[in-house]
Amino acid sequence: MKKKTKVILIFILFFFAFFLRTALAPLINKGDILAINEWSQSLFEKGMSGSYFRGGWIYSFPTQPPVMMILYWLSRWLYEHKYWLAITHNLLKLPPAFVLLWIHENGPWFLVRLWGILADCLAGAVIYFLVSKLTKNAKLAFWAMFFLLFNPISIFISSIWGQTCLVASLLALLSFLVFYRKNGKLLSPIFFTLGILIKPTILVFLPLYSFFLVKVFFLASLKEKKSFSWLILGGFLSLAITIVSFFPFWDKSEPFFKNVDSVLTRRIVPSAKGTSKVATSAFTFYTVVFDIDKTPGSYKVGFLSLDQWGNILFVLINVFGLSLFLKKDKPALNRLESLSLAAYFIGEGTFLFKTGMAERYFLPAFFFLYILFFLTKDKRIRVAILFQFLVWFINLTSSFFLSDYSFLDIIFRQNNFLGTRIISLANVFIFLYLSSFFLHHPGSNKP
Repeated sequence: MKKKTKVILIFILFFFAFFLRTALAPLINKGDILAINEWSQSLFEKGMSGSYFRGGWIYSFPTQPPVMMILYWLSRWLYEHKYWLAITHNLLKLPPAFVLLWIHENGPWFLVRLWGILADCLAGAVIYFLVSKLTKNAKLAFWAMFFLLFNPISIFISSIWGQTCLVASLLALLSFLVFYRKNGKLLSPIFFTLGILIKPTILVFLPLYSFFLVKVFFLASLKEKKSFSWLILGGFLSLAITIVSFFPFWDKSEPFFKNVDSVLTRRIVPSAKGTSKVATSAFTFYTVVFDIDKTPGSYKVGFLSLDQWGNILFVLINVFGLSLFLKKDKPALNRLESLSLAAYFIGEGTFLFKTGMAERYFLPAFFFLYILFFLTKDKRIRVAILFQFLVWFINLTSSFFLSDYSFLDIIFRQNNFLGTRIISLANVFIFLYLSSFFLHHPGSNKP
């Protein structure tokens, strides 16, 4: 395929991926997106100062980190300044009149979902360049990009649910990928910090990321270690970004850092942590036996509660996952495979074996498993990964639409939660099968 033809084809794919998500964005507006749209409008109209503790919220007080709340403010700002589109239409006849009408009617719902949609498209580009460079296979890279752009999970999360979990997950992935690039040591901690300030779910990778930095430093030559001053600078900039991101929300009725502590402990952390249940709409190890959305985390098995067992398993999962990084760096392709396996093992392992998980908490592992799908040459493993994607998708859609369709309640809640237990068991088996394969076939994809 000629280079010009390939560029045109890629552009067309991105256009249709963006158009599909845009068309879906305003169609279903229920649940979380109602609260998000309310935050967006209130932040713009009443200001950000003191908004975390402002009264009068219809759906929910703000619970997202400050960078995400700033982006929601920007969503409303874009909508309120849509008259610039009318000005350009009058001058250039672009965009067409029907686009102006569509934005007027659907703009608020589309624009609060815009950040997830843009992250999906950026992820497609990242995957294309990553697979292309590492495998030297342009055709494989094209299909990797195609199936990510039109992946049901990413489409559903960004365009239907309106969540930004994959925005944070993409930033977590980039924090690892850019490390070896020019200026990467400066950008890496900034990307990881921004991911946390958008969606704290990627904190599950904090031990892995910290271990990654320590390992790379100790394996580096004396000359290479000098460049780690950029990493220190990136750390300071990350801290500065974190502090500055809270300033617009400071209502000045209390000292700044006390206000930050209040926002964290009373709004963001409780929302991220969730209620003490074995699982909240999540198909995990515990929902094979215990009742989903019902059994409390304080339920005792032996001398310990399920929460305590979950914490022990979380530590063991991290120890085992980090051990995958103990070996010296291999060629880039195998190094990426090791990283992706460790991240998938920790991300999905935490989802399955730690209590208090919600249905979206597997998403930090999504991109890393997707990379493994295109790195492995084993057809059975690719089929198993497809089954993992299917189980994840079933978990998301069944949770989102449970109150809308009675047949979902019959399948997943009746007959002693039979459907939930079957899918949960399948989820555990797939995780164990994939982990076992990659652990016993390390470095099987040599360039």
